[in-house]
Amino acid sequence: MPSDIGLEMYAEKPVLMPPFTGHLARGLLLHMVRRVDPAASSLLHELNVSKPYSVTPLRFRSIHGSEGGYVLDPSSPCRVNFRLLRDDHAGLLIRYFQGQGEVLIYDTVFRVASLSFKSKSYEELEREARSTERFRLIFSSPTYLTTLGSRFHSMFPDPVRVFTNLMRTWNNFSDGRRFGKEDHQSYREWLERNVGVCEYELRTRLAPMRLKRVVGFMGWATYEMGDEGEWNRVTSMLARFAEFSNIGGNKTGGFGVTRFIPRVEEKRRRVETGPVEEP
Repeated sequence: MPSDIGLEMYAEKPVLMPPFTGHLARGLLLHMVRRVDPAASSLLHELNVSKPYSVTPLRFRSIHGSEGGYVLDPSSPCRVNFRLLRDDHAGLLIRYFQGQGEVLIYDTVFRVASLSFKSKSYEELEREARSTERFRLIFSSPTYLTTLGSRFHSMFPDPVRVFTNLMRTWNNFSDGRRFGKEDHQSYREWLERNVGVCEYELRTRLAPMRLKRVVGFMGWATYEMGDEGEWNRVTSMLARFAEFSNIGGNKTGGFGVTRFIPRVEEKRRRVETGPVEEP
């Protein structure tokens, strides 16, 4: 069952945070899982496998910026979300907070003020999905899509790349409906014919991390679908699933945080015209 666990915390003192904090959120999650079940933490570290979790970067108010990042204001909350695609990992986090009311980031104690929990079973996501003409995805952290056989990343939320990526993630962790190889091919062909981006507002952002600097896109894109068949409903389902899974590369490091907005109305633009001059 996909789950989203949100923390609201207060630091005991100002602390210098890096410009991008996705890797801190990942380290925090893995530390908490390790405290409860070291074996489970080892599995989450496993290389070259699809991971059953994603995170958001830490979100906080800063006192001021500096060359190394931003100084967190301890009088304002610091927030983070952990997205878990299996029940057992969500249970481990809940167990951690049954005996702990604080976490440590660098050398600073953060006291947990509140914890939120949201979940949807895979069956619910499928059952609640509805066909729609258009919807919007908001990309609230840097996002990139890998390109097979290339060292360059795609900096545009192309529907074929986005939704085939989400279908693969769904297949890896769903305890309900699964899509076979023929389904994947049929869905790709349907996306190419029937789904397009009709509006977008995007910008690129550099996300410095400890050993490398990665660029991703942020903003929003509105998708329009020209067919109301079964694949339309599956696309809506996967778009909602993205709120639990993130999209694209380095999802476990805070990239690809996404929000789904259904039923976006097409903007009506007024076209002003002047008198037509006779030749």
